[in-house]
Amino acid sequence: MTLEERIKLKLHLWICAWCQWYMEHLQIIRETARGKADEPPDYVSGAGLSNEARERIRRRLTNNN
Repeated sequence: MTLEERIKLKLHLWICAWCQWYMEHLQIIRETARGKADEPPDYVSGAGLSNEARERIRRRLTNNN
């Protein structure tokens, strides 16, 4: 952005509550996404099955076949 564009944006954000709110939430989303990028993939994809649950499923599948 040019200096003029940055100044206009700062002035707009200074007076516009909606855009202030939007920018704050964008920052939260950015920080959260960056934090998740450092975690192992198992944690990023959400809750996984415990080893006990996997074993129960495996036993049920082998018993039914």
